Amino acid sequence: MFCCITPERERKTTRMMRAIAQGWGDGATVVHGEPPNDVDPFAVWGHLWLAERIIPPAMASGRPWWLVDNGWFLPAKGEDIGYYRMTFRGVAPVSMPSPDMKRNATNMLPWRTKAARGHILLALPGEGFAKPFGFSLNEWALATLRALRARTDRQVLIREKGCPRPLHTDLNGAWAVVTHSSAVGVDAVLHGIPAFVHEWSAAAPVGNLDLSNIESPLMPDGRDVWWQSLMCQQFTLREMASGLAFSYLSEVRRQWEQEHNGLHV
Repeated sequence: MFCCITPERERKTTRMMRAIAQGWGDGATVVHGEPPNDVDPFAVWGHLWLAERIIPPAMASGRPWWLVDNGWFLPAKGEDIGYYRMTFRGVAPVSMPSPDMKRNATNMLPWRTKAARGHILLALPGEGFAKPFGFSLNEWALATLRALRARTDRQVLIREKGCPRPLHTDLNGAWAVVTHSSAVGVDAVLHGIPAFVHEWSAAAPVGNLDLSNIESPLMPDGRDVWWQSLMCQQFTLREMASGLAFSYLSEVRRQWEQEHNGLHV
């Protein structure tokens, strides 16, 4: 595998790509910029710059690749402390059938029972989100707002990427959270607030995919297994370098290929 350093974010991506390569059991090489061939798997950071150049051709050819980004929980944001997530051939994690129930336990609040007239928090992804996949933030935001206005008269509180307000203040008293694939959807579920998300979202298995039930959101069981599955797909730099990430991600890839019947998609 090629672990690709993004020239526009060299310091940040050098440390994580070196860590991934050190612990990658199948063997990996750190490269600066684009991978040198169009066959072998590669790992790339984020949604901009290098990712914009190399992900679309990989998607078209069926080449395997890993997307590295900040963790859904305790994101490292380029530093040594915290977690980075790794997803195979897209932004969505897989649902692990038998996740490690000892990994990264956290306290999870019960599903909310009040907030009868609570607001809806609309959390927008960043401008660059999913650009390699042709995603348009403006189109999604406008379509989502129209859908909400047609289905509810609740106050809609908009939270943009990088908002300085503490997230807990926006979640307090919320009826539901609506987002595409933002980690805010994960935070909502952890706080017991129903989440309306896209199928790419890490919160999709315990969320709602259809805004038509915004006034009667699903609050499914199984959040503990969902959480452990998610945490088996994010790692510290030390866990990457030790080979722990590779051991989990080998199963992630196997599960992904099983779900897609081994097809190149």
